[in-house]
Amino acid sequence: LPLWPQKGQRNSIRKAVRKMWLPLESNPEMLTTFARRVGMPSSFTFTDVFGLDEELLMMVPQPCYALTLLFPVKKMGAFKKEQRAQIEASGQTLSPKLFYVTQHDSCGNACGTIAAVHALANSGIPIEGAIQKFVASQSSATPDERGHALENETDLKEASESSATGGQTETPDRNDDLDNHFICFVPVEGHLYELDGRKAFPINHGPSSPETFLSDSAKVIREKFMANDPDSLNFNVMALVLGDD
Repeated sequence: LPLWPQKGQRNSIRKAVRKMWLPLESNPEMLTTFARRVGMPSSFTFTDVFGLDEELLMMVPQPCYALTLLFPVKKMGAFKKEQRAQIEASGQTLSPKLFYVTQHDSCGNACGTIAAVHALANSGIPIEGAIQKFVASQSSATPDERGHALENETDLKEASESSATGGQTETPDRNDDLDNHFICFVPVEGHLYELDGRKAFPINHGPSSPETFLSDSAKVIREKFMANDPDSLNFNVMALVLGDD
């Protein structure tokens, strides 16, 4: 008889001790609901980006403060490893104003929540409530420490799970291993940053401005993400913009 759990048993035991979150659906109504519950003013909203061609990007209201991207992870492993090695070898400049949260395994399926936190904390829009409290309390913490603090942040988790049950599709089980992942793009101090809590650090994609942020982000998404899985239709982009309220 085996002396330790087999693969399936091992996964079940690991999940049993993880504080799994209900995943947020990639639709603007759900993300807006969550963001407003945790302290985004009602004058802001998330909206769909219907395509990354210039004519479709022109439909996105301006100014655009942040983008979220949902993408399939299956074919991204090799690129992610190569990207990390290249940055660790050559270095990169990171703004000290970035608020970056690591997504630990103990906070499974929280990538949509973390993408929204990254958007709200780094976009420069006014925030209050639970998100402002979390950002302020973690201002001097490391990304790793922030990730562990998020595990015990009941206000954010309750708002996230309450929002997750109101989507357009059936909510996945909290223990499901999902094939898609949420990340965020923000312009900070003249540079375009990719904030992915599953990566070792933020990614500086080069100079950007409020006027070019949308097109700069679209170029990165096309060349660094879609190009690695060109046959997939499971890409979804949303923009944080001023709403009609």
